[in-house]
Formats: sequence, structure tokens, C-alpha cells
Amino acid sequence: MIERYSLTAESGEIARKFNVSKIVRCYTNRFNVSPTQTVSIIMNDRHQQRMIQESRWGLYPFWAKDAINAEHSTLFSKPFLDGMLRRQRCVVPCSGFFGRRPSNIERDPQTMHVVIPNEEVFGIAGIYDCWRSPSGEEQRAFTIITAPTSGAMSSWQPRVPVILDEEGVEDWLNPRLTELSGLRKHLEAMDSYLMRAYPVTNEVQHDSFESPDCIREIATDFAIQ
Repeated sequence: MIERYSLTAESGEIARKFNVSKIVRCYTNRFNVSPTQTVSIIMNDRHQQRMIQESRWGLYPFWAKDAINAEHSTLFSKPFLDGMLRRQRCVVPCSGFFGRRPSNIERDPQTMHVVIPNEEVFGIAGIYDCWRSPSGEEQRAFTIITAPTSGAMSSWQPRVPVILDEEGVEDWLNPRLTELSGLRKHLEAMDSYLMRAYPVTNEVQHDSFESPDCIREIATDFAIQ
């Protein structure tokens, strides 16, 4: 399960990367995003204009299996996700995500930060729910889509977020694309050799810890793959 990620790109870079037309609310310099927090997603407004908007990470009810991660293999068999897949897809801008790698019996698992070299920001496939509060305010909550990890990283990180390439972003945010068969090809995991995982402080596991130290590489006594 993916329970934490970082977003260190500036709003202008995010807008350029994803061809955003307007910025409503963009959260940047986030070093330790965790579930239930409000962050930025990229979505279409009612005029089909691509924008950066805010959303809560975690569908309701929060304890449900699909609240923060939805497995790509079961997406198409769950009716309650069907409407979101057809009409409420989003891209979650991300600079890196966190996993935990076992070290040895005496120590806790080592927190790892996984990035794509030379990519300041990339897009994760997501879907969101939207409703109006009793006061009439529009509210949103999203979940990210994950797939089984391939390659060496799979020995310690069973699942990774579905990272979209340029074509994938365009299809995922295309409001005219409602046939789910056209989306399946974008829901595979990126090969792990294209990513880099490096050790960071285990303080990342605390929700209140928000600092550049969250993504700063530390020295360890085991080789990183």
C-alpha cells in the first residue's frame, strides 16, 4: 500500500507539465503527504477546462479498502467505482513516494523514497468523488490507483502507484474517453529499473513530521536496488 508521497515541484512547473489552464488551489513543498490530508489534484472543471484543485486523500468511508489505494486489477469489477472511472478521473502530481524495506531482525524496516531520475514531478492515476456539503460547498476526496511492482523492487515493495506517461495523462484526463477498454493500457506499473529508491529517515512515518529531511538521502549499511 502507498500511504505517503512528496510533492516538491512549484505550481508553475506542475501547470506546465500537465498543460493546466487554471490554478484554483495548488499545494507545494509537501515533503510528507499522508492520508486524510488536503492536497492538489489535476482534474477537469464543468467546462472541461483542466485545472489544479484541492482534494482530500482518502475516499469515504476512510477505513474501506479502496479509500487511499485502489488496485487496478479490481477497478473494473466494482460498480461503485465505475462512475468515477468514467467521469471523475484525476491525476495526482507527485515528486516521489515512500515505501518500507526490511533491514534485519534488530531494526525496524527502513523508509525508502522512490523517485524517477530527472523528473521533478510526475502524474499518478487517480479517481475522485465529489459532493456538496450542507452549506453548499463543493468537496472532493480521491484515491490513487496501484499495480503490482515489477523487477528488483518487488522484493520489498509489493505495489506501486500507476505512473502515467504523457499519452496516459492525456487519455486519463480526456472527458470524452468514457470507454474503459481504452484506459486499461495505461494501468500497468512502471518498470522498477526506471525508478530510484534511496533511504530516508524513519521519522517520515509520523504524520506531524514535515521537513526537507523527509526526502534527504541518508547513509545505510545495506545496498539499495
